[in-house]
Amino acid sequence: MQPETTDRQLLQLLDKYLKGDCTEKERQQLESWYETFESGLSEEAPAGLPALYDSMVLQLQAEQEWVVPAKKWRGWWKAAAAVLLLIAGSLLVWILRPSGMKEVSTLAGDHRQVTLPDGTQVWLNVSSSLKYSGGMKNGRREVYLDGEGYFDVAGSSRYPFIIHTKEITVKVLGTRFNLKTYTGEPLETTLMEGKVAVSLNRRPEKSLQLSPQHKLILTRKSGAAQATGEDWGDFIAAVQPVEREGETETLWQKERMEFYDKSFSELAIIMERWYGKTIILKDASLNSNRFKGTFRREDINRALKALQLTADFNYKIKGDTVIIYK
Repeated sequence: MQPETTDRQLLQLLDKYLKGDCTEKERQQLESWYETFESGLSEEAPAGLPALYDSMVLQLQAEQEWVVPAKKWRGWWKAAAAVLLLIAGSLLVWILRPSGMKEVSTLAGDHRQVTLPDGTQVWLNVSSSLKYSGGMKNGRREVYLDGEGYFDVAGSSRYPFIIHTKEITVKVLGTRFNLKTYTGEPLETTLMEGKVAVSLNRRPEKSLQLSPQHKLILTRKSGAAQATGEDWGDFIAAVQPVEREGETETLWQKERMEFYDKSFSELAIIMERWYGKTIILKDASLNSNRFKGTFRREDINRALKALQLTADFNYKIKGDTVIIYK
């Protein structure tokens, strides 16, 4: 394999390899490239790789009509392992998601509701996007979410509804739930009614079936100084009962932003999405303040003045940037 070969080219070659469609020269290319990693891999499949590969195959079969050949070349899983190592940190099905999908998105401060071809209704929170196939009514009920969305899934005992995100996959048959997957924040799945199963993309064995009126919170270990729960690899997993029948998690649908026990930095992230501004905290000591409250479409000036009633700080707004200082 030539050094200038890109990750995407390797993925495309792996796709052909596993389908059995590549030429003899391409097969030798990929296997030769793999050999450069041979010393770093054991003779047996690394822990969790078979489950990850099986999950990958199921997703690609559903999305691309991929029929896995009955006869695989020797060392097929090694090639899969090498490419998976190459793109560590990325979800293969996310990278190879089908082209020609429809997309619905929202900007900062925006909300949007859409009805999918199968009858499922989705409400998107601010700074979010949803991709789906126009042909999903034929049985392929799979979508891709980035950000936060509330789902009222049309029931189907035959075809499950699957939501792919960059870190987790949620599988349902018919239910109402909220899914929050903003980058850099804990991942939250809040179930109102029905059943959902949540699993990690990179460790499918880490899976949990959620009961109604409960939510699963996945906090990255890198930012989980106070988080407690089950060890899910890169995450700490905790299940909590939902208060007020999930009203707090879904107030955004009513154009309301509610926050509880948030530091200034945490609140700034929420306000950035809500108002479409960049918020800079000039003094780290301001994080000693904790905030609780609800905003109802107030402009950012009124919101900051309200916060000043409980915290001692000043601010100035320059275009799309808000500077907070003491």
